[in-house]
Amino acid sequence: MSAAFLTLLYTPSVYEHQLQSSSRLVNGWIWDKRSSDPRYVSSASIQWEDVYKSIQNLNGGEQKLKVALLNFNRTEYGAWTDMLPESDFSVVRLEHANETITWQTLYPEWIDEEEETEIPSCPSLPDPNFPRSTHFDVVAVKLPCTRVAGWSRDVARLHLQLSAAKIAASTARGNGGVHVLFVTDCFPIPNLFSCKNLVKREGNTWLYKPDVKALQEKLRLPVGSCELAVPLNAKARLYTVDRRREAYATILHSASEYVCGAITAAQSIRQAGSTRDLVILVDDTISDHHRKGLESAGWKVRIIQRIRNPKAERDAYNEWNYSKFRLWQLTDYDKVIFIDADLLILRNIDFLFAMPEITATGNNATLFNSGVMVIEPSNCTFQILMEHINEITSYNGGDQGYLNEIFTWWHRIPKHMNFLKHFWEGDEEAVKVKKTRLFGASPPILYVLHYLGRKPWLCFRDYDCNWNVEILREFASDVAHARWWKVHNKMPKKLQSYCLLRSRLKAGLEWERRQAEKANFTDGHWKRNITDPRLKTCFEKFCFWESMLWHWGENKTNSTRNNVALAPPTAGRSSS
Repeated sequence: MSAAFLTLLYTPSVYEHQLQSSSRLVNGWIWDKRSSDPRYVSSASIQWEDVYKSIQNLNGGEQKLKVALLNFNRTEYGAWTDMLPESDFSVVRLEHANETITWQTLYPEWIDEEEETEIPSCPSLPDPNFPRSTHFDVVAVKLPCTRVAGWSRDVARLHLQLSAAKIAASTARGNGGVHVLFVTDCFPIPNLFSCKNLVKREGNTWLYKPDVKALQEKLRLPVGSCELAVPLNAKARLYTVDRRREAYATILHSASEYVCGAITAAQSIRQAGSTRDLVILVDDTISDHHRKGLESAGWKVRIIQRIRNPKAERDAYNEWNYSKFRLWQLTDYDKVIFIDADLLILRNIDFLFAMPEITATGNNATLFNSGVMVIEPSNCTFQILMEHINEITSYNGGDQGYLNEIFTWWHRIPKHMNFLKHFWEGDEEAVKVKKTRLFGASPPILYVLHYLGRKPWLCFRDYDCNWNVEILREFASDVAHARWWKVHNKMPKKLQSYCLLRSRLKAGLEWERRQAEKANFTDGHWKRNITDPRLKTCFEKFCFWESMLWHWGENKTNSTRNNVALAPPTAGRSSS
């Protein structure tokens, strides 16, 4: 197509003439006469040469295509028909979503997962109206994108992409499948239209050839987190077949204090009955001693290069947590269930491998908690994460906030599959009693118990040391603490040795106990005698930890918190 022809083609007067002369190709479909809904209007400039380059080789280069057009105006329709005069076009009609449906409607902070007072339900988004008998070669959509904060949480934008998916999934033409073309200045939903299926990109034109079967499965899911994607009390669970291509994974980025946690997490997976691969990502600072311990616990250790969070302060807790993006480079697996190293698997969750990316529990507001999540490794998804690393601001300064900006279309699983060890200030006594019962239930009711605050292996086993620190008391539970130690005690003695306490940590725990005594905390945990044999077990050159207390607290370098990597909790509001 010559530049001169392109220039002539896109003058308004020529458009109108072309529209009148080629309207016979529209299969009887017309534009809605109502005024345009500003939510659906796209200001993207269409580079028609890029569009042509993207589709010119479809069907072996033949330009007689069947094309569905969604969200293009009359003038743009005219350009399509002149660019591909031998093709057949169908203008898809789409009733706009009710204006009362907001992103918060689709992704509420809380739903009644246990259906105690109501059955959660999602609002319906209108289906696209198109000739069902037509098998399309291309579904073309023009998407709005405001490029302001929160642009990816846009109901109209989601509605248009789901509509494109529905058309593609129901009208794929023969063995050649169907292509979906987006004109947009912002990347399409990466876990609806995977970059693995991106055939070509020219400027703001994106051409995909989606896996129709996978698309159909995704369209069976609720439109948002307003309903559970995995029922809490399902009588049967759906399991996948190719277990060799599935794995649990976690990551340690320069935090040797979490080696014990990762070892125990691995053992909990095995104790729960899973035989899937276990993969742990570590950087090259890990010692041979710790690496051997992780391997003995069942982890396949992979060395990675850390990724720095460009917006984190030097030596801050979140400086290297963007290393989690390396999970998407585990391309020898189709599905990965990521788990934080500070949790226990109490019941087998292998059925989550049947779920798509991103499947997770709710956190707060419209967000998911990344402590347990299903992902689909892909090098191109990794590139998407890296490309926007300087552009996107994480709401909490960490990887969870960043991932929530990329994957705004996620699927809710019950909080029992990532239950946070946390008592909220507003929790009524009945709620606290219920949580405590869940922590200790035998056989277990919870699938996953996620330990916030000070970790069990960094306390003495006698009681939860969160009790002795004012700002950590909301995370204190002796029942949950005992649950972790129950798993630990089933481990071989060799693995238990990786949970020994350093002398400095023993001193810090004693200093905090004394502070609790001074404050006369009424729970009285500070009065308890310590019987944990690790108190008198030393594996370091310096074992006289009591002497450290002579000047403890005089400077920040002696602070237990500085020596025990305590990140701010990422708990979301979750009532039981």
